[in-house]
Amino acid sequence: MADRVRDLTLALSEYAMVDENATVLDALKALQTSQERLTPGRQPHRAVLVRDRAGEIIGKLHHFAFLRALIPERKALATRGLMHRAGVAADLLESSLQTLDLLTADLVDTCERFKHVSVREVLSPITISIDEDAPLLDATAHFLKHQTASLLVTRQGRTVGILRLSDFFDELSRQVSQGDCSDERS
Repeated sequence: MADRVRDLTLALSEYAMVDENATVLDALKALQTSQERLTPGRQPHRAVLVRDRAGEIIGKLHHFAFLRALIPERKALATRGLMHRAGVAADLLESSLQTLDLLTADLVDTCERFKHVSVREVLSPITISIDEDAPLLDATAHFLKHQTASLLVTRQGRTVGILRLSDFFDELSRQVSQGDCSDERS
């Protein structure tokens, strides 16, 4: 039965990872490759770790980051301010901006977009970690406090793996199932 963080830690070598200069397409491919190598019965990865030039983990791309990569930046807000300062009436302004949006809508398909967006543009920085010798109860507090789906696991200050909420929950479920939690009040 697992009682320490190290008992549930997934080694960095088992997790999807890309360099900070990679594209979102590179990250998606790394995620797919890591899914194929996953031990049967383990939950799928839901993120890709991003490392800097020194090999340190600096962030992750989770599902929301992949979605952010699909949304092209729009210049409509700058255009709105310019048109408002020029005295364009509100109804004409809205109509014009809607037409502009239709004319400048993202014509690049998803694959092309993923090829051109850097992971640095959409990653979520990671600053939360837990030592591998910490009790799982400490991990519970970290998950709740930071509302995160994973924690970097460290050994003597160096990142050695990741503790995923899905693995933690699976272990918790196993422990509860093996214990006697039946309702005897019937």
